[in-house]
Amino acid sequence: MIIGTRGSKLAILQTEKVCERLKEAGLKHELTIRTVRSLGDAITDRGLYEMPEKGVFVKKLDMLLLAGKIDLAVHSMKDIPLERDERLETSAVLPRDSPYDALVSTYRLEQMPENAVIGTSSVRRKFQFLNYMGAQQRNARIKDIRGNVDTRIEKFRRGEYDGVILAEAGFERLGLDIDYERLDCDPFVPSPNQGIIAVVTRKESKESEILSKIDDERARIEAEVENEVLKVIGGGCSLPVGVHAHTRSNKKSGDKIDLSVYVHAGAGGSREDYILEKCVLNRYKDKDKSKCLEETRAFTQNLARRFLGFSQPQNAENQGTGYDC
Repeated sequence: MIIGTRGSKLAILQTEKVCERLKEAGLKHELTIRTVRSLGDAITDRGLYEMPEKGVFVKKLDMLLLAGKIDLAVHSMKDIPLERDERLETSAVLPRDSPYDALVSTYRLEQMPENAVIGTSSVRRKFQFLNYMGAQQRNARIKDIRGNVDTRIEKFRRGEYDGVILAEAGFERLGLDIDYERLDCDPFVPSPNQGIIAVVTRKESKESEILSKIDDERARIEAEVENEVLKVIGGGCSLPVGVHAHTRSNKKSGDKIDLSVYVHAGAGGSREDYILEKCVLNRYKDKDKSKCLEETRAFTQNLARRFLGFSQPQNAENQGTGYDC
């Protein structure tokens, strides 16, 4: 069985994690990892919001899957756009690692100096940081940064930035010994599906059936809730969005899902330019899971009508997390 992945250290570690889960589930097949260089890896001279198309980290692996040259493809789920080739499916998601962003800096967030230079290639992170600083009556300068985790940390250590913002899950998976601050306060709502490793196969293939054995139910419903929000309000760089669904177990009242939605709806970076709404959803089991998605859709449609001025789902080209904005 040939497993495709990007060639970065983090991507390979994520793929090895999938291999371990498959072996634990009793898979006897020989597993071979094949690495590829995606369009997103090849274009490093511009921000992700300037990429010529969506899905720049997944498209090449999709093509290899459809051509039968690989059997599985492992992705960070936040890189997968909602609009996919109908011949492919996400057959398994692993238990979720941290969904939060992390700030690497010599300063604590509340002590960040005036006009601090912060590195990120995500427009969502840019506006959230500016929103936070604006609420503290301070300014900041956001500067694009590209490269893998090690490269970005090295640029920070060279003094090119006062801080850089990355996904905490990357630090956890790489086992990096570095000081950072988790950004789990408002308005830092993470990218939809952040912290989830996804495995894609050809639809209804034998590999898809095998992968169902390692699919994590909790991560799956959280991802589906977050994607349901995107289906209503869209996403992408024209409308930077953060969505986070978190499951809470409750034996008395049943499991609940805390849902937070951030939308940057203005042209500037001031406090008034964003929307941050929260709700609690009922988490229904098995075949009743659709009720949870209906609650999600109703909540998001109400948000869209009240704050964004529309009630119909937005264009498909603006949907999905093909790059984190």
